[in-house]
This record gives sequence, structure tokens and C-alpha cells, in this order.
Amino acid sequence: MTLRIDSAVLMFWITLASARAVDLPPLPPVTANDRILVVAPHPDDEVLGAGGLIQQANVAGAPVHVVYLTNGDHNQIAFKLFRLRLHLRPSQYLAFGELRQKEALNATRMVGLSPDQLTFLGYPDYGTLRMWRDYWGEAAPFRSDSTQASSVPYRSAFKFGHPYKPENIAADMLEVFREFRPTKIFVTHPADTNPDHRAAANFVRLAVLELGNEQPMPQIFYYVIHYGFWPRPYHYHPEVVLEPPRQLLDDGEWHDLWLTAEQTQVKYEAILQNRTELTTSEYSLVSFARTNELFATITSPIIPAVPTNNVIDWRKAIRKKVLTFAPQEQPSESEAPQKEREPISVELQETAFIRQGNDLVAEVTLRNRLGKRANVHLFLYAGSGENFAKRPKIHVNVTPLGAVHVFDDGKLLKSESISVISVANRLIIRVPLRLLGEPPPEWVFTATRANLRQVASDDAAWHLFWLSNRGRNAHNDTGQNATNAKS
Repeated sequence: MTLRIDSAVLMFWITLASARAVDLPPLPPVTANDRILVVAPHPDDEVLGAGGLIQQANVAGAPVHVVYLTNGDHNQIAFKLFRLRLHLRPSQYLAFGELRQKEALNATRMVGLSPDQLTFLGYPDYGTLRMWRDYWGEAAPFRSDSTQASSVPYRSAFKFGHPYKPENIAADMLEVFREFRPTKIFVTHPADTNPDHRAAANFVRLAVLELGNEQPMPQIFYYVIHYGFWPRPYHYHPEVVLEPPRQLLDDGEWHDLWLTAEQTQVKYEAILQNRTELTTSEYSLVSFARTNELFATITSPIIPAVPTNNVIDWRKAIRKKVLTFAPQEQPSESEAPQKEREPISVELQETAFIRQGNDLVAEVTLRNRLGKRANVHLFLYAGSGENFAKRPKIHVNVTPLGAVHVFDDGKLLKSESISVISVANRLIIRVPLRLLGEPPPEWVFTATRANLRQVASDDAAWHLFWLSNRGRNAHNDTGQNATNAKS
């Protein structure tokens, strides 16, 4: 298998990538007092994102453990190319899940880990984010369209036979945390574009929240694997410096972990153990073997509160590009609709939150106006201590005609208590906090999605916001203070 690249183009990429655009602080060094937990959504993510970190932790004498969310049994294109078959049976996809687990054993052995330092949860590849979003509570277990399994099918998994329910992922993750007692957790970034990678970040953050005061609070560091065509240049270039994706540079604080030439070479050889993935992604996968690794810390901000008797003047806020408040009796009416061509896509810009009295107010901003076919979805999954699984999972759907549908765990609720105002390319959604359950929530996971009819057009990452200073101060993973609440 060969790849032909124009030498001038290649040298351009190498020169560009070798020039450091920004200086990043170093990752705090791993010591013998640390306990390092790496959470990998699929086999291969652990060496791609943290293969150098694992080697340095071993040198420092720190215990290391890796948890795999899935066995990676859904990569249909890679499996078909690997076996040179057009159609595969469910049993063959399960066999590939077993094969990818063996490849992970080989890869991690090269970076100094033994099988007893690995835990495979065995949940469905390409299904865990859908489980997080839609399968809590009374919903039937998720079923994989590749393996046709609806429960953990691997006998060597952490909990063989566990139904594919998000409650079970959360419980398994929490049990691992309690047993291993990590001081630092490394997991995929919540803005990573792979859905399982986003789900892994959510389940890790949830487990840390539910640990409460049981043990010292671990720090969470995030690594990126999938983000467009990042990182460039492709192929093995150990001399090139890895830069954060430009769009994520301001999303948290990024840190460098510098590797020795030997560590980079070992990481490269470990990546090559994932033979099934190399059939489709060899040149992008080995491009992670660089002179450094990157990890981000993210602070979860507090949603600011405003006086109850103030009404937000959204029209004035739009003109000034800031949130302003005026003692009006009613909020401004929607601007008159303008004649324009209907957009062929709907792009999310940001979602900002404030708290006013007993309401949570979301301002969803799009890069273009809502067309006749556009839907906007706002997800609000709140919690306070334990029992997150049993609390409401609120999903607000604003249709093109302005109708509002509200769901809790897929069940349709009355929507009279939720108000929506459309102002140009913004939607102002006011949600009573009581809908988020009792006792009053301390924090909320939230995401926004926009789509044309049934086709997803833009899907924002899930963010964690705080509603309580007390809870946030106890769980803040970076020790920094945040001043806004935007996603």
C-alpha cells in the first residue's frame, strides 16, 4: 500500500507544522503519587492520544489503568476491506470486536502495560452517544445495527450481559473509578467529532460528579483524535510538533507533553499493532506519533443569575452583542420576517445561558436565519449528587412553524410552561427549573442540535454548566473561575 505525495507539498506541511504557532504550558509532570486512568472510546485511542503519557507514567512509577468504552466493533468499511468481503454477519462483527481487543493488548504491551491494567466495558461502538441522549429510564436497551447485540456480548468484558443502557455505562465507570481511585483522568475531548468520543467525555464527567466527596477529586485532561483533517501532515513525521485544532485553541487551556525520540518511536510501533484500523486510516493514525502530545483542561462555568424583576431586552442585546437588562413589562416581539432564500443548512454559532428566578433561559444563536424546514433541539440533563439516571432528561424541539415540543426521556410533556421567542437568527428559550427535577439541580449537561427536516445539519458538543457555586467549588477540575456560560 503506497501513497504518492508531491514533495513540495509535503515539505510545506512539515515546515508549517514544525513552526510553533503558540507557546503552550507543559503538562504537570506525572509523579509516583499519581494514579493515571486513560479512558479510550475504542481500542487504539489510548495509544493515539496518550501513548507517550503512558510510557512516562511507567517511568515515574505511577500506576496506570486503561478503560475501553467499546470494542470498536462497528467500523464496517475497515472490516470489509480487512476481510475483502462486501457483506458481514453479526457474528463476524463480534469477531472483529474480539480481534480489536487483542490488538489493544499488543499495542499497550509495547508501551509497558499488562492485560490486568486494561478494562473492556464492551458497549456498542457508534452507539454510546445515542444511548446518552435517548436511552435513559424506561427506554428499551439500544441495539447495535452491526452486531445486533443489545447487551454486552464479550465474556471477558467488565460486566458481561449488561443491557445497552446508559445507566449501566455510568455505573460501570463509577465502579472503576471507586476501585482504581485515579488522581488524573485522560479522556477524549467533548468537542471531538466522533460520537463515541463525545459520549466518553460525558460519562467520565458524570462519574466524577457522582463520586462526590467519596475520594479526592481527580483532574480531568482531554485529548483529541477526530477533528476534520487534523492533524496535518499525514503519515509518520516524528520531528513535527502537534498543534491543537485551531477552532479548539480557546476551548480550555492546552498543555504540551514532550516525548523523547525513543518514546515517539515506541508510540509509532504501538499504533501499528491496530492492523484492522490501518486498512482505512494508516496515514492519519501514524501522524499522531509526534514529538509531543496535547491535553486540555476545561472549566465548567457557572450560569449567571439576573434579578427576577428584570426582563431581558433581547433586541438591544443583539445590537450591542452583549446581554443587557431593562425593567420592561414584556420582552421584545420578534422582528418582522424578511424575505430571503431558505438556507440549505443550519449552523449553530453558540448557546448562552442565564438564570432568572426559577427559570433557565437559553439564547441559541445560528449563523443564518431559520428556514421553513429548520428544527432546533435543546437538551437539558440536570443533576444533583447521585441518581442522575432517574432525573428528567429534557429535550426541547422548536419546529419551523414555531411549535414547541417538550420531551422527558422520550415522553411528550405539556409545553405551555416553556416560552420561545424568535429574534432574527436567535431563539430565546425559557425553561422552568422545576422541569429539571427535584431536589433543585446543581449542574446541567446541555447540547444544541439544528437540523433540516430529519437530516442533522449541525450538532454542538455537550457542555457541563453549574447552577450552584457550592457544588462547582467542590468539583472544579482546574481550580479556575469562569465568568460566563456559553457553549
